[in-house]
Amino acid sequence: MYEKTIKMPKVKKPKKPKKQKLDFKTLGPTDAQVQVPPFILQNVVSTFSLGCKGLNLHRIALEHKCLEFNPQNFAAATIRTTEPRTTALAFASGNMVVTGSKSTLESRLAARKYVRIFQTLGIPVMFKNFEIQNVVASANVGFPIKLKDIADKFGLYVSFTPDLFPGLIFRSINPKLVFLIFRSGKIVITGARNVNDIKMTYASLYRNILVNFQDEQGAPTSSSQYRNQLRSERDTSDL
Repeated sequence: MYEKTIKMPKVKKPKKPKKQKLDFKTLGPTDAQVQVPPFILQNVVSTFSLGCKGLNLHRIALEHKCLEFNPQNFAAATIRTTEPRTTALAFASGNMVVTGSKSTLESRLAARKYVRIFQTLGIPVMFKNFEIQNVVASANVGFPIKLKDIADKFGLYVSFTPDLFPGLIFRSINPKLVFLIFRSGKIVITGARNVNDIKMTYASLYRNILVNFQDEQGAPTSSSQYRNQLRSERDTSDL
């Protein structure tokens, strides 16, 4: 009279693998004797405050030609120094952003020069809260790199879409840096707050990863050739 209801066993969903953090501070070099190619600082971005509020940028730009101000395009005035060669953005809040310097020392020197420029204009300002926001560097390891193999092994930390961008984006967690790695062996490093982080992380990346993925078979080194090669390999695998 009564139909038995059969309970289906619950199927456990497979657990997703936890995303591991690639900590370069605990990742020791495989061979400390491996000589690491040098890197070059390309840009240092810093911020500081003039210690005042309500700068009348429009009036200052009209009275002094050293400032360029067009509020229709951007809400900050542009001011430059020639030695060191830098560019700064001055906001009405009194905050400033300095770009273009090649070292942290140059960036601090340029910031102090901007303060002196405002003081010579008769504006009561001071030098406060200087901080390095970003250090950009570049390097060339001198050999072609197997980007696809790195993407296959370190997929959790890597973004690689050769159809859209020829470079591989590699992110480290500790410290938080971004490496743009190109097939030719050229690298752009960004996101650092100091030079020591770049030095340590770049050396660890080179010794532990890059030297293990160098292409010794003489494959095409240009980004376009490498992109076409990956496309042909993908099309062949789909057949």
